[in-house]
Amino acid sequence: MSLILLSSEDDATPYLREFHRRFHSKNGGDKPFHTGPIIRGEESYRDINRGERLELFDIAYDLAHKAPIKTINIRVKKESNNTLDILSKELTRLIFNHIEYFRSFDKIKFFYDNGQIQLKTMLIAIFNAYFLSFEMVLALQSEHPFMQIADLFATLNLLEYKVKEGLLSTSENVFFGGRRMLKRTYLGILKIKSF
Repeated sequence: MSLILLSSEDDATPYLREFHRRFHSKNGGDKPFHTGPIIRGEESYRDINRGERLELFDIAYDLAHKAPIKTINIRVKKESNNTLDILSKELTRLIFNHIEYFRSFDKIKFFYDNGQIQLKTMLIAIFNAYFLSFEMVLALQSEHPFMQIADLFATLNLLEYKVKEGLLSTSENVFFGGRRMLKRTYLGILKIKSF
């Protein structure tokens, strides 16, 4: 699970403008950024060559790198029977450890794509427990670049695990030019932007 933290939408405006300009000029303007299909050349990226897909990936990566954001990344194995419990405990711990930061805001807005009802319920419960002024906004991932950047961080977090375990797929190896290139070029952002 990856969350993107942004103090103010206004702070991100110039970075978002640049992202939209670059991303839409490269892909014809109508495809949302979606990390997995870009890496694997699937869905609306099926007819785009690796080099062009890598350029699109780099545009989103630049937004993630330059924008004034931090990220919370929590990794849990899918095979775990208590995935939601682990996510809930870890997120609660992170919020509690940074409670003054979160309470420094008049209002907390949480954008969510309504993907998993159990995850939504957990997030509402945790944030409502700690913050009086909390609002969850249901939104499409394709409409919010920072939701797309959360997808990017979730993928990078998974790729970091796969690099350590030697589990990169053929399409991931080809797309990034190998494990070493992926690690050297992209995975450092996880530490730089970690909350």
